[in-house]
Amino acid sequence: MDLSRPEAVAGNGPPHVRSGGGEHLDAAKRLHRYLVNQHWAGDTLVGPDPGIRLNARAGRFVKSYLPFVAWSDQLTYIQAQAYWIMDNWLLYEITGEDRYCGLALAGSDSVLDRQLPAGYWEYPNPEWRGRIATVEGCFGALGLVDSYEHSGDARYLEGALAWHAYMSLGVGFRSQPEEGMLAVNYFAHLTANGGGVPNNSTLVLWLVARLYEITGNDSYLELAAPLVRWLAHVQLESGELPYSVGWGKVPDRPHYLCQQYNAFEFMDLVHYFGITEDESVLPMMEKLAGFLSHGFTAQGFARYDCKNDEIEVIYYTAAVAQALSQATRLGLGDYSSVASDAYGRVIGQQRSDGGFRFHSRGNYRFLVDRRSYPRYLAMILHHLLLAHRATAEIGESQ
Repeated sequence: MDLSRPEAVAGNGPPHVRSGGGEHLDAAKRLHRYLVNQHWAGDTLVGPDPGIRLNARAGRFVKSYLPFVAWSDQLTYIQAQAYWIMDNWLLYEITGEDRYCGLALAGSDSVLDRQLPAGYWEYPNPEWRGRIATVEGCFGALGLVDSYEHSGDARYLEGALAWHAYMSLGVGFRSQPEEGMLAVNYFAHLTANGGGVPNNSTLVLWLVARLYEITGNDSYLELAAPLVRWLAHVQLESGELPYSVGWGKVPDRPHYLCQQYNAFEFMDLVHYFGITEDESVLPMMEKLAGFLSHGFTAQGFARYDCKNDEIEVIYYTAAVAQALSQATRLGLGDYSSVASDAYGRVIGQQRSDGGFRFHSRGNYRFLVDRRSYPRYLAMILHHLLLAHRATAEIGESQ
């Protein structure tokens, strides 16, 4: 039997989760339908992205206010692909519908097709053309591991392991001044500008834990302890993990999109802990959760950063909501009410077609970005599905 094909996987039957938290699943299905209609090209999610530098600061707003112009900024991020793959496997597990299996496998095949022989993926944004980013590679591998787990197709595992091998040698890790600590580099071949960014290292922890889980080979966890020690060492007293830690003449940059980055870092650590049961990360996670719990504006959105309460970004709020939901389930504090309110804020901004009324608003006090960004919509979809699954599991246990 060819387990790489949807009909073969469907024949095995997914583990079903009883319905619960229906508002999350309803919102997720609407968003999924929107992504298929607006951004799915048959094998990839394609669409614009806020990007970096000038486009992130100004260009995206020009494009948002001139929607009738055919902007040439249709990009495919491997990170978006990975979330899409994981989203569809979650929907397959929840609903048992074969079409989600087919979408996940089509996306996985596209990820493999885009992987370079050395094991990496090039960054899609033209402003960083030719760069090899740790985030893109780790997400590509995570999506492929998910598809290997569900289908048994060895090509997917081979692709994930090819990235891991490249990351180990081509990207590399920076030894910190303190003994026994490591931080992964941000880019391959650009160590002067890389390393010292916690959200890259938490993502590596998630990946190596998944590789260990799927292969049973504990050598993949050899990097974990020095990465965890470094993360705990650089965590601020507030509980926040800094955006970047300086190196040489490069200064520290402690605060950048504080709640957003820390929410994703927390979720990476949840994945790592859930697989390894490494309790050394729990004190760090408890402090992180406390930091996140104070990260909402009076209007109920996640704060844009540590100093700005004016800008509202929907996917930031979804990420913080999910992180605090996970913290509650792990017994790190009772954040159930604030997480529920944040999810309500996200769902309240969803249009009838499944998309959202805006990506961000309040930029420069009055600007609104209403463009549709598949990378971030796929993340919101993921958080909604995890919220549904958690609610369903609680219902089963009662």
